[in-house]
Amino acid sequence: MHNASPLTHEHAVPASVAERALAFHRAGELDRAEHAYRALLDTQPDDANTRYMLGVLYLQRQDVERAIESFDASLALQPDHADCLNDRGIAALSRGDNEDAANFFRRAVECAPHDALAHCNLGKALRLLSKPEDALASFQKALALDGHFFEAALGSADALEILGRPHEAVAAYERAARHAPDDMRVLLGLGLTLNAARRHTEAVTYFERALQQEPENAQALFGIAFAVDAQMNFDDAVIRYKRALEVLPNSATLHNNIAFTLTCMSRYDEADEHLRRAIELAPDVSNAYKLLGMSELRRGNFRKGWTYYEHRKTTASGQREYPPLDLPEWKGEPLDGKRFLLAREQGAGDQLQFVRYAGVLHDLGATVDVWTSGELAPLFARMRGVNRVLTEAPTGGYDYYSRMMSVPTSLADDAIPHAVPYLSVDESQVDAWRGLIGKAAGSSRKVGLVWAGNPHHYLDVYRSAPLAALEPLASVHGIAWFALQKGAGEAQLDGVAHRWPICALGQLLDSFHATAAVIESLDLVITVDTSVAHLAGALGKPVWVLLPKQADWRWTMSGDTTPWYPTARLFRQQVLGDWTPVVESVRRALEAL
Repeated sequence: MHNASPLTHEHAVPASVAERALAFHRAGELDRAEHAYRALLDTQPDDANTRYMLGVLYLQRQDVERAIESFDASLALQPDHADCLNDRGIAALSRGDNEDAANFFRRAVECAPHDALAHCNLGKALRLLSKPEDALASFQKALALDGHFFEAALGSADALEILGRPHEAVAAYERAARHAPDDMRVLLGLGLTLNAARRHTEAVTYFERALQQEPENAQALFGIAFAVDAQMNFDDAVIRYKRALEVLPNSATLHNNIAFTLTCMSRYDEADEHLRRAIELAPDVSNAYKLLGMSELRRGNFRKGWTYYEHRKTTASGQREYPPLDLPEWKGEPLDGKRFLLAREQGAGDQLQFVRYAGVLHDLGATVDVWTSGELAPLFARMRGVNRVLTEAPTGGYDYYSRMMSVPTSLADDAIPHAVPYLSVDESQVDAWRGLIGKAAGSSRKVGLVWAGNPHHYLDVYRSAPLAALEPLASVHGIAWFALQKGAGEAQLDGVAHRWPICALGQLLDSFHATAAVIESLDLVITVDTSVAHLAGALGKPVWVLLPKQADWRWTMSGDTTPWYPTARLFRQQVLGDWTPVVESVRRALEAL
């Protein structure tokens, strides 16, 4: 970042005192250079350049205060000295005066607008001032003036990373790598941004190169563990997280991450140990509380579970999904005669499962309005205990509000309200579908099928089942199959069309209300863990749910029943990713009907 520095290591004695002072400085003989500069100032106290060079000398010695004194004296004599302004900014950075530093760099840029270094230094100061957009503009200006400026390319990449533009950040780091391919900042930055861009295989390559230079580098150890984890190589990820923990044993983030990975492997006891350690190290680590809450709920420890699970709202994603409402949040106060807003949750399945608490709140004396999405509103409007349904966030008019999944936290007991059905559909719609489905099925048993969930769900590759894996079910006689599948999963029907006749209804199911009407017309629904499982359960229809080895907390840890839906039957994997035994169990159960 320095402008002035010794250019060579010459030892020839120059004729003049000024040349001799500069020669000593260039040769690194700082004591002799200082003596010579001071001798010059004794005879020429208004020599701005000598005062500037003396400031550079002090900055090299890291004597920041004396450097600032010299720079300020030089600038008092020559206010537009661009190099002095730049080094004065560096001195300000050295003592943490970032705002001052930015001001000096701005003046340097004004005095020397084509000086790439001044623009780059301004970018660094703005970065420290948490102004990444402005910092990026300065770094890019520096690069426009000098396309080979490594520090400017690196600063640009860093700013883009902070701004959440990982793909551009990768390109900027790659530009920096052309000039310094083995620089640790480049290797770590590329690994980090490639992870953010979900290019995890490439990220591993750069972290491995970083570890070749520094085998104990904590950032590289963490980054490679995260990259392997994101590729769902869970066994390898655990090994790598443990290696990172050897270097950083008190990292709450590492304990949290390895806990999540162990949860994916159904190693719940080990996961809980790491979560408790993360909370011990960082009591405000919301995600660890959330994961521990899910673990307690999975185990049936509802009181602890609900309390910990409240932290879902304060995680990074939770702060986006749960915007604050300007209403009093219910904490268990008496509700007789109160107006209550039951507020929407994360996904459709969450809301279908937890809207049941509208009836509980109504029985406690509240007038309950439900705020939900437009796709669920028609179903919820028909519920017992619901006064009206809103599809926009209200601004007032309620005594209390609660998110749907927060209601159990404030109830006096942990009993799950399991009376079904608590959702219903207009009978005329059901009759219309019943006629169409009955005509297609004839005398066969009518079974609906869903095999794929939300592809954006982190573990969807395990939660969803390829339709081809379910094909043994086609051998059961006397069943008419109806696909309730929507979205990309529908394309899999083509692969089994000639071997397994399935009537595809997905294109006709334009709402949850329509899907509910179809479900009411069927004898049974077979589905992986999707919102359809919750919809069928809430309607009180027989539903068989196919679960991965690492099932969501709401399906508990074992058994073929659930306290949430009395009409549900659960079929569980024993090995993560292996659907064969599950499908065979379902096939036998269908044969036994």
